[in-house]
Amino acid sequence: MTPPTHLRNLLLPLCTGAATLALTGVLWHHEQQGLDATLRADFDVSVRQTAGRIEQRVAAYEQMLRATRGLFDASEDVSQEDFRKFVDALTSGTELAGLQAMLFTPRLSGAQVARHVATRRALGDPGYRIRPPGEREVVGPVTYVAPASPDNRKALGHDILTDPARRDAMFQARDSGGIAITPRINLLMDRPANRPAFAMYLATYARGRPIDTLAARQAHLNGWVHIAFRLHDLMASLYGEDTPGIALRIYDGVRTDAASLIFDSHPGDDPAPPRFKATEYISFPQSHWTLQIRSIPAFELRRDRGSATIIAIAGTCVSLLLALLMHQLVTGRARAYAHALTMTRELRESEERMRHMAQHDALTLLPNRALLADRLHAALALARRDKTRSGLMFVDLDHFKPVNDIHGHAIGDRLLLAATARMRDCLRESDTLARMGGDEFVVLLPHIDSQADAQLVAERIRSAIALPFTIDQHNLQISTSIGIGIYPDDASTPESLTICADDAMYRAKDAGRNRLVFASET
Repeated sequence: MTPPTHLRNLLLPLCTGAATLALTGVLWHHEQQGLDATLRADFDVSVRQTAGRIEQRVAAYEQMLRATRGLFDASEDVSQEDFRKFVDALTSGTELAGLQAMLFTPRLSGAQVARHVATRRALGDPGYRIRPPGEREVVGPVTYVAPASPDNRKALGHDILTDPARRDAMFQARDSGGIAITPRINLLMDRPANRPAFAMYLATYARGRPIDTLAARQAHLNGWVHIAFRLHDLMASLYGEDTPGIALRIYDGVRTDAASLIFDSHPGDDPAPPRFKATEYISFPQSHWTLQIRSIPAFELRRDRGSATIIAIAGTCVSLLLALLMHQLVTGRARAYAHALTMTRELRESEERMRHMAQHDALTLLPNRALLADRLHAALALARRDKTRSGLMFVDLDHFKPVNDIHGHAIGDRLLLAATARMRDCLRESDTLARMGGDEFVVLLPHIDSQADAQLVAERIRSAIALPFTIDQHNLQISTSIGIGIYPDDASTPESLTICADDAMYRAKDAGRNRLVFASET
């Protein structure tokens, strides 16, 4: 039985609308995947930045200790006032919140204690005494403290060698000649409160005496300069009262139980499994910290998903319009037919533009992260079949951020375009140059014979970028840090090869920038 005419006229528009909606769904899903990949990359950056900021702050404390030891190395007699003025000058103009006190503790024999106490009392501290009382062969009383606040002065006279945790760190600093840090302790000035805190020690030695052997360092020990800091105050100085978009827990040691927890940015907040999570380690002499970092819902709000919404809305609207036009096509004769053809062509062009937008960088028109992933999978599959090699380079433009800060983003964008053109000139037609975001690029070499081929391309890129750029009469100079991974020598999957090349690039930056590092190099 033949369907009625009006049903036949609706069949083609309905099928067309359904097909276009399906295509819109595919494009929307692809865009969502690209945004999710970018969100994952942003989280990885947040993880590296969090660990890096903590390490940098602890390194700043270490530099302060070394500078203070220099004061004792340069003078036979350092007074309390000398110590206070030096510490005030050392910390002036710096933002080192979390630093509770800088202290000096001499190493005294039991026979030297009485004279030491008498000297301190004669210098204006009549209540000075060694605590806890009792006779000991070796005594380490806190003698100088800066700033000399009422809370900090509670530590004066306390023999910190009686505390096993502090004593172990002090002897480690004495024997190594370097920095040693305690496990979690309770500061003398905080008692009886219990707030996670730490102390860093650096030994001082007799002036002019050799300290090149362990025995010499033990024999010529004068005392220790040390820093006391609270971890919560240190973290507050780095992030304020909150870590934006992530939740951070820090544990003292390798165990991640409640007893080892020393910092929690979101106490009491333990929701369903997070979307992203990572574990980092910060090592110190004698101990290390374990960082557990997870994303929170606010993290996803940092990434604008407007492009996916535009695709969904535009695709739905276009689907409805196309269905209407198809209805006019089957019912409106030649004029409607011609009009529908025109709109169909425009729709295809619009879909091509949307597809191009979803796979390419808006500024440089280079393939973006999503398109690069597709090409990398295809290249490794072909290399696996043909038993050949492929190369993957992560290229980071050194010193690009100061260009944006000094000359503005318009000059920075033109510099990116100029650098892109130079890198393209260094590649073959079959190679892929992609932009990952910011000043980071990736080069895919789908077919190479050896590691030397990848090195040749990388050196060409490095030499090309090193030449000065002239933009609006500004002479700009940048360089590149390049990390290279080789398939199958370094990794056998696209994901692992990407990680190898990315890690090699960061090693190139850490080694001083303007260089290339292979993933196979240790």
